[in-house]
Amino acid sequence: MRKVIAYPGTQGSFSCAAAQEAFPEGSCVGYPTFPEAAQAVIDRRADYALLPVENSFAGAVIPTYQLLEKLPLHIVGETMKPVRHNLLALPGASLSGIRLISSHPQAIAQCDAFLAKLPGVQILPSTNTAISAREVRDLGDLSRAAIASEEAAKEFGLTILRRNIQTSKHNTTRFFILSLNDAPLAEPGKATVVFTVNNEVGALVRVLESFARSGLNMSRIESRPLPETTFLYFFSADFEGPMDREHLHTAMAAAAPFTRELRLLGVYPKAKKPE
Repeated sequence: MRKVIAYPGTQGSFSCAAAQEAFPEGSCVGYPTFPEAAQAVIDRRADYALLPVENSFAGAVIPTYQLLEKLPLHIVGETMKPVRHNLLALPGASLSGIRLISSHPQAIAQCDAFLAKLPGVQILPSTNTAISAREVRDLGDLSRAAIASEEAAKEFGLTILRRNIQTSKHNTTRFFILSLNDAPLAEPGKATVVFTVNNEVGALVRVLESFARSGLNMSRIESRPLPETTFLYFFSADFEGPMDREHLHTAMAAAAPFTRELRLLGVYPKAKKPE
């Protein structure tokens, strides 16, 4: 049976392209927001949700982690996609006439050097790159533009005023593939955990040592403050190594005494880096 994959955005978005590449035989369905795409899996309207989690230039996509902290979804795979941003506008528009540019906050951050050269132009955050492009088409205003993909330009009949405006030429976004079932899509080589540590000297080091002693190598760690507390931080970390149940159980059990909360978000196959 053909799998259904939910993603945030619409046709022409980078999430749509990533979903289609990850599931070439699947049926990819767009939703306006991250929560709606995730909820489609919970409601069993989709088999998987694909959400962006990290960009090589702009860093972590915090809303995805916030969803994973509270929803009963598991990471079962990951994929990476090179991201090439373009400035899109209506046919007949010119760069000198643009007064407002909209896009997702991550896309705006990834194009900061280009946008800094446009004084007086209003930058408007939106829910999605392709949705911003669609709004440019629908509003019919020659002074509006969007940061989005070349596919979005074709989808909505827009012209490309400037190509490849991303600051980093190696700009790449990493996506999580989420499911209600915790079975990885292929042989796992990676795990993601989230945790808070006890307020004591060396607690974070002891947590990381617990995983290291089990043969798991930390490949990424991210921290952010918890808004309801003062100077208490929430960590997310990726580990690579043997992902059998024994190694993970040993590592989690050894780390638990040094944490207030410790949760395994999933084990999954490691994605190949794009060339």
